[in-house]
Amino acid sequence: MTFLRFFFLVAFLYGCASASKQSTSLPYYGWDESPDFSELRRVWGDADNFAELCEAGRPLNGVIEKMNAEQWESAAAMGLRWLEQCPVDIRGHYFTAVSLEESGRGQDAEAHYRWTKGLMDSLVASGDGESPETAYVTISVAEEYDALYFFGLEKKSQALISGPIMCDLLTATNEEGKTFRIYFNPAAHFVRLAKWAGEVAEKIEKD
Repeated sequence: MTFLRFFFLVAFLYGCASASKQSTSLPYYGWDESPDFSELRRVWGDADNFAELCEAGRPLNGVIEKMNAEQWESAAAMGLRWLEQCPVDIRGHYFTAVSLEESGRGQDAEAHYRWTKGLMDSLVASGDGESPETAYVTISVAEEYDALYFFGLEKKSQALISGPIMCDLLTATNEEGKTFRIYFNPAAHFVRLAKWAGEVAEKIEKD
């Protein structure tokens, strides 16, 4: 890809994704607290190091494997370690809550069920998913899949809608085979991607 084409890609991403100020410090809370989950998701989604903290090495499959093997304490420990690093992982909280409950730690489980609900309620309140204009606003692509999980849907296809509002269109089905088309706007993801692309373009230009 030529530098010029790369530059236009960066400009396109910035133009379609709503710009947001990057956070310099990330808030952490005790699990017994109930923060403003919308604000918490926004701040974490704006973080420059979100991918490093909440995407790289996400142990969800490992937690599920331990749950399937009924290794509840091990699954809970793995989930808790991850949530200390990335407290905005919706399914991370849910699977940790289930594992804690199965381990006999009901009070600890309740806190993570509450965080699961708080984070998910925040996502659902951001839109209705019926159009690009009213898309659910997510802080990552992984949140889109988390939403499908809690909606009881299985993804069948995914398409990037390039404009005038950039968003993802996910086609999914429920247990009865009914098809749903849901729009998600991972705005923070687009901004992070645009910033990364800009840094690469700057490096290419200097070279």
